[in-house]
Amino acid sequence: MVKKIKQRTKAQTPAPKKDQIIGSKKNPKGSASGSRGDIKISEATEKALSNMRDKHNEKYKSPSKKVDLGMLKAVYRRGAGAFSISHRPNVSSREQWALARVKAFLKLAGTGERKKAYNTDLDLLPKGHPQKTEKKTELLNIPDKYSHIDFIPPKAAAEAAERALRIRATKPPSQRGGTEVGLARARDLVNRKRLSPDTVKRMLAYFQRHEVDKEGSTWDDYGKGRQAWDLWGGNSAYTWSKTKVNQMKKADEKAQSLRAYGEAIQLDATSNYNIPDGLQIGKAFKTLSLGQVSSRMNGEKIGKEISSDLLEELVRVFKERQVQDPVIIDWQHATSPFNGGAPAPPESGNSLGLILDLELREDGLYAIPAYNERGLEVVKNAGGILWSSPEYIDGEVFSRDGGDKIGDAQLLAITLTPRPAQSHNKIDSITLSESAKEQQMNENEKEKLEELGTEALKAMILELQKQIAEMKAESEASLNAEHDDKQKMNNHYDAEKKAEEAEEMKEHDEEEKKKKMMEDEEKHKKLSESSNLLSEITLLKETVSKLTRENNEIKCKEAVSVLLNEGKITPAEEAYAKDAWNMKDVQPSFWNMFNDRPANSQVNLKTVGHSSSGQEINRSTLDQKIRNLSEEKNISYSEALSLFRENNSEFYNKAINGVL
Repeated sequence: MVKKIKQRTKAQTPAPKKDQIIGSKKNPKGSASGSRGDIKISEATEKALSNMRDKHNEKYKSPSKKVDLGMLKAVYRRGAGAFSISHRPNVSSREQWALARVKAFLKLAGTGERKKAYNTDLDLLPKGHPQKTEKKTELLNIPDKYSHIDFIPPKAAAEAAERALRIRATKPPSQRGGTEVGLARARDLVNRKRLSPDTVKRMLAYFQRHEVDKEGSTWDDYGKGRQAWDLWGGNSAYTWSKTKVNQMKKADEKAQSLRAYGEAIQLDATSNYNIPDGLQIGKAFKTLSLGQVSSRMNGEKIGKEISSDLLEELVRVFKERQVQDPVIIDWQHATSPFNGGAPAPPESGNSLGLILDLELREDGLYAIPAYNERGLEVVKNAGGILWSSPEYIDGEVFSRDGGDKIGDAQLLAITLTPRPAQSHNKIDSITLSESAKEQQMNENEKEKLEELGTEALKAMILELQKQIAEMKAESEASLNAEHDDKQKMNNHYDAEKKAEEAEEMKEHDEEEKKKKMMEDEEKHKKLSESSNLLSEITLLKETVSKLTRENNEIKCKEAVSVLLNEGKITPAEEAYAKDAWNMKDVQPSFWNMFNDRPANSQVNLKTVGHSSSGQEINRSTLDQKIRNLSEEKNISYSEALSLFRENNSEFYNKAINGVL
């Protein structure tokens, strides 16, 4: 089914852009939150509002219907602000819309008549008006535990905030420090507005986070960090907020002590239980704590998570079925139906007592036990080294006397064990009552009381009961008031806290973004350096490879030349000898075939017509050698001939004359 969309009224028509003005230079944010009248308006407007007030008060004489100028100025200011959001299209000016709201307020104050949608000024109605509500925009109800603490910021903090706003305005936009939250805080400080406890705590948290900004290079020049620091009140506000937070901590500790006393009083209710004969009530203990239980063997989850819904159902079913299904206390699950076979009955001697009641508290499920003689002995002898392990059904449960469904969870029994089922710091150890020392003290007190008369004892008991009742009432009232105040403050400051968190998250994201960019640049730089290094290594490898090849070629040539000179190979076998040398590391037999030949076995170098290199000696080879020498020495052919003949006379004579 498609839900019908509710159409806007004409009064809810969005304001055009030209009318969407946010904020006011004359009146800071929050100035219309009450009827105190410190709102700046024009002289003509104030006169008009005064006339409207006088005319209204002449008509309505009842104090619960009379209005003052402060109320009307606040309504007017709110109407002027609302004009920026929405207004009827036929309304031509902001003043006209604001005055119309004042008239609607006067009608409401006098007759109680209003449109259903007009509920935004009920907090400004006169005291005693039937439709008056608490303020919605300025809930600064300080809890009673903080009533002795002054939350108005000091004058020095206001001066620091004012200085920061003034200097910041002179800076170019790129050099202005502070967030929207910081600017709002500065305006509150300048007006010396009473701050909430949560705001004071956030101020201290800000100063502790940003104290490092004092080490910045622009601090002395009133840079962004210094501006932001003073917007929050500067050093004076830092010291002040630290003092106020310490005062609140002490008040919290005092309230916590009072709360603990109240809980102790609640537990002292043994007289309300109908204890069966032969049983003695013991100290209440926490048997189930909220959260997930995990195995100590492998860390895996055991069963479902223990939730408040489960504990509430266990308590409900227990109270409804306490007579039909009593919850016994046993030892090490001795009466459990899940041990294989029927559970043992209490009369078998395994029962240690009964559970008289279950209580659901903030931190878990508490049981009030009543022990038999055997149970008392077990608990007493354990000396506090004993815990409870509840056995319950988490799922549909049906009655044994008719089969009807009785609930979705049921406590079957609570067993005593020297090994806690949950972490020992999450559940209570089992004891009868006080420690042995306290019991001895009680015995001594008992003897002293016996010495007093009956009437004196009765009077003392009545006085103590009266004091306990008064303290309990005071404790409950204090706790309820604290809870209500905290709820109101949380609702009011939730938006402010979210805005501050959003600003902090934005700063955090920007810092993370910069950090990421720097990391990416560093990675790119390292990759570039690695790439260059890799290129250099590749080039170096190629150079080494080339030099190795050239070196091998030289060695090969020299080795083959030795074979030629020794007459082990013929010139025709030179190419085969080179291949054999190149393969000698893999196939040495080929090279050994040439190298192991006897000298002059293939070419007799003493034979006419061959030189020591095995080359034929004739005029042609002589001519070639002379030409090579001419090119090598860069001399003329005749000079090369004379030089060759001088150094190689035998070769020359053989080539010319045919003899050595």
